Amino acid sequence: MSAIRTMPLADLRQGLHVSVSQIKSWLMCPRKYQYQYVLGTEPAHRPVALAFGTACHRALEAFYEYLQAHGRKPPVDQVQTAFVDRWAVEVGDPLPLLFDEDQTADQAKDQGVALLGAFYQQGFVPDEVIAVEQPFGIELVDPETAEVCDIPMVGAIDLVARHQGRVWMIEHKTAARRFTADRIAWDFQPTSYLFAARNLGLDNPAAAFQILLKTKKPSCETIPVNRNHESEIEMLDTFQHALRGIEAGAFPRNRGWGCADCQFKHKCGG
Repeated sequence: MSAIRTMPLADLRQGLHVSVSQIKSWLMCPRKYQYQYVLGTEPAHRPVALAFGTACHRALEAFYEYLQAHGRKPPVDQVQTAFVDRWAVEVGDPLPLLFDEDQTADQAKDQGVALLGAFYQQGFVPDEVIAVEQPFGIELVDPETAEVCDIPMVGAIDLVARHQGRVWMIEHKTAARRFTADRIAWDFQPTSYLFAARNLGLDNPAAAFQILLKTKKPSCETIPVNRNHESEIEMLDTFQHALRGIEAGAFPRNRGWGCADCQFKHKCGG
C-alpha cells in the first residue's frame, strides 16, 4: 500500500480520484451524486450551511497558520475578520445562498463572529501545529481480494498537530446541534485521516472532531474518536461497494431529509 502523497491538493485532484465527501454523497443520494459529479449539473443555489462552514474553516485555517508561524494565538479580532472576509466572498458569489427561514446574511455573519469568539476561548490549542489543510492521496485496496483500486482516495486533513506526545488529526465541523454517538462512531472522515496517517508511518496517531456549535449560546467542543483496524476495513469495504455502484451507473433517488435544501431539487422532479 502506498504512502501518503504530499503533493499539492490541486495536483492530486488532476487525475481520476474519489474523496470521502463524494462517497458520502453517493451513499446519501446517488442521484444527487450523479448531478454533481457525473453530469456537472449547474446547481440552483448553495445551502447557507455550506457557505457558513467554508467561512468558518477559513477562520480556523488563519488561526492555526498564525499559531504555527508564531507559537501563540493570534488576536481574536484577526480570526473573526478572516471569517467576515470569507463570508463576504460567499455572499457575493453569483450563485444565491439558500438561507434558513427568517435568516439574513447579516444575522449569519454575526452568528459566525460570535461562534469564532467561542472557539477562541474553548478551541483546541495544540503544543505544535504540524500542518494546516494537509493533502493526502492513498491507494484503496479491496479488503476481500487485496486488489488495488485504480482510483485513489484524495483529501486534506484540516489540522495535523502534536499534543501531549501524540500526533492528532483534527476534523473541523460546524453544526446546529451536538453530534450523536453514532455520528461520532461511524463517520468515515476521521477514519480516512487515521488511515492516511498510518500509511505515512506515524506511530499511534489520534483523531478528533472539533465542532463549532451554532447553538443559542455558541460553543466549541473537541471530541476524540476511536478507530481500529476493523474500522478501516469497513471503510474500504464500503468504498469498494460504492465505487462499483458508481461504475455500474446506479444513481437512484433517495428521498429524505436531504431533499429540503438540495441544490439539484429542481432537476429531480420534486
